[in-house]
Amino acid sequence: MQLNTKPRSTLVGNVEIHDLFRVVELDSGLIAGPNKRRSLTDGTSNISLSHTSLQAIETQLAIVVPCMDEEHFILEGVLHGIPHDCLIVLVSNSMTDNFKNECKILTDFCTDTKREGIAIHQQDSGLARAFFDAGMPNILDNASEPDTLGRIRNGKGEAMMIGTVFAKLAGAVHEYCKVYAAGLHYALHGTGPENTDTDKQPHAMIRIKWKSKPKIIDGKLVPQESGRCSRVVNQWMNRLLNSFADESINQDLIKTANAGEHAMSIDLALQLSFATGYAVEPFQLIDAWERSGAFPLSTPPQTGTAQQNPPPPARLTRKVEILQIETLNPHIHDFGKGEEHIQRMQVQGLGTTYHSRLAPQEFKDELKEYVKEELSSQVDEGGVPQRARVYPPLEGMDFGVFEDVLKAQAGTLDMVGGF
Repeated sequence: MQLNTKPRSTLVGNVEIHDLFRVVELDSGLIAGPNKRRSLTDGTSNISLSHTSLQAIETQLAIVVPCMDEEHFILEGVLHGIPHDCLIVLVSNSMTDNFKNECKILTDFCTDTKREGIAIHQQDSGLARAFFDAGMPNILDNASEPDTLGRIRNGKGEAMMIGTVFAKLAGAVHEYCKVYAAGLHYALHGTGPENTDTDKQPHAMIRIKWKSKPKIIDGKLVPQESGRCSRVVNQWMNRLLNSFADESINQDLIKTANAGEHAMSIDLALQLSFATGYAVEPFQLIDAWERSGAFPLSTPPQTGTAQQNPPPPARLTRKVEILQIETLNPHIHDFGKGEEHIQRMQVQGLGTTYHSRLAPQEFKDELKEYVKEELSSQVDEGGVPQRARVYPPLEGMDFGVFEDVLKAQAGTLDMVGGF
């Protein structure tokens, strides 16, 4: 793969977020020896990453596929686009019959292609028990009585937490998987040889920006540079960043505030907090900045019982490299979810910036007025976006206990391949 990289970045404490990279070629040809870098006259560089470099990442890469009553052909297309060496983790919140069909699709695919996959249902009572016993009761909708546990809360953020734990235990879809591999290699190793000393590697987060998100106008597909939600949340995320990062004044560095497709090194995924629902992607930018070492740490707001409240966050001690990469291909998405769905996504994303302790009062006042005018159906008359539920980092779990309870009690766990 060949990437076009830009030198501009913003450093907040030990968190560095880079300007938008672009995919130039999906396949950059046979590269013998080290990866290649070529400087261009516009100040950018083209970096060609070898098949060997990408495969080294892909063999350690788990692709989490959250699914909720999708058309079966969509799931099949996603599976067929995932590179062969990646582990597939399917986290479903579908109706029972649909989940059975999803498991069959995954099993048939992994059997035919001789690869590994895992499927689990988000509402599995054994999965809920595993999280509870491993020290993460916050993810359950009722954890007050150990003998009458509730289920795991609905939400994309919760599905991503499940997938992250499975990745920890185990170790155009094809393009974005390749982009993950290329971005992770660049963030961890640059263009040189692999750095195998994981204690000295930076944390890495790769956030995907689609080349375009076409919409239907008068019966025709019309390219749009970004989605309706991204345009709004990116704008306010940049305003927040500009308020505390001097070198970023009046710049629009953030292009991926709502990056629905993003990857992290497993150590970073375990250290960052997850927010519920559509707040999960923008919140992880906020969480990284707040814990970057540039600002004093503070105790999060107390919103529930002592058992439910997260502990004070810890500083991220290693450098965090955040890469934003634009694809070659557009993203054709579901057009049928309606304006209310888009507004709900917008207000959840904006809520992460409003409630950030880094947000100046002037910023909060202006954002509140914007929400009252543009998203009034999603908030009360005061215009304050609801604070997202935030879970403590997964690194505090006992993964040995989780695995033992999961294997003993999870009725929907389906493991295919060499497990």
